Amino acid sequence: MPQESPINVLQLIEGLSFGGAETKLLELIARMDQSRFRTVVCSLGMGDRIKSKFDQLNVKFVSFKRRGRIDPKIIWDVAKLIRDEKIDVVMTTLFYADVVGALARAISPAKAVFSWETISAPEWLQRHRLLAYRFAMRYCDKVVSVSNATADWLIEKRGVHRDKVMVIPYGVDLSLYHVGRNPALKASLGIPAESPVVGVVARLHPQKGHRYLIEAARSIVASHPKVHFVFVGDGEMRPELEKQVHKHHLKEHFHLLGFRDDVKDLLKTFDIFVLPSLYEGLPNVVLEAMATGLPVVATAVDGTAELIVDNETGFLLPPKNPPELASKIVFLLDDAGRRKRFGVKGRERVELNYSLEKQVNSFQKLFEGYVLNGAAKH
Repeated sequence: MPQESPINVLQLIEGLSFGGAETKLLELIARMDQSRFRTVVCSLGMGDRIKSKFDQLNVKFVSFKRRGRIDPKIIWDVAKLIRDEKIDVVMTTLFYADVVGALARAISPAKAVFSWETISAPEWLQRHRLLAYRFAMRYCDKVVSVSNATADWLIEKRGVHRDKVMVIPYGVDLSLYHVGRNPALKASLGIPAESPVVGVVARLHPQKGHRYLIEAARSIVASHPKVHFVFVGDGEMRPELEKQVHKHHLKEHFHLLGFRDDVKDLLKTFDIFVLPSLYEGLPNVVLEAMATGLPVVATAVDGTAELIVDNETGFLLPPKNPPELASKIVFLLDDAGRRKRFGVKGRERVELNYSLEKQVNSFQKLFEGYVLNGAAKH
């Protein structure tokens, strides 16, 4: 049937901290076809670091604050918002929003609710969270996973019925990422032109495994004394990581840049991209690195292993393994030709399989399927 007016979409999220899920949601909303979809964003108040970026979108923004660790009233607040804004589709991002959004739908007229699952976080398997999630998912129409690995985890660990789970991988805006190097920016970081750079872009959180790269750096520096390591991102692990760098006398080789909004440019200062995570969903930054033509060395966890073709676009290795991590990085430092070949293949893989346009179209088709046809056919 023809679409006479825009579909009203509520994007419900825990908070606006700086993380992969939040930034990908921002990107998705910005690219939705506004002639077909009207978006309302609702934050549940757990962080506001990138609120200014959401304020720049041409959408309505609402924020609710929890009145305690458990706040049943917030479910009524969201349900009222759904009624007042005549919401057709609710999409939830991150655990608290998943539970609140699904339960609010149970007492509201929304036509469908979708949960966007972006990571396989072990803390979400804690008993009290697991029980709340499983109950709430009764009122969820589809759980959209970013990777096949996360989809399996949802089914096997979180108990979501297989028929409710579907996969829409992340996509990259290929117009923003280009193969090439940025020597001027590299110089501004205090890194000599001839020095190779090994870079990580990730929150400074135990999940991301920075400590294992610092450990690996000891032997990497021994064989490549001019190498520099760049960490882009901030977080709770910063003091501990700085202490580890100092302990191993590596300070002159490490640059902890903190939060940056010029990641696409910083990637052009790297020669090798590394992500030594302990678990992931589908790390968008790996796609960005591949789109920039970088070889990637990463742990073979969850969706990461779906992105990288081992020994073709980069190297995969087990987590928590500094010797193997060092070995793979040294191998690439010694072989500029292989670095270039991996980078070319990586860019080709992203262009073929992981465009942002493909991701956005998949969500738009999903929303329209439920609203215009009563239920999507999967």
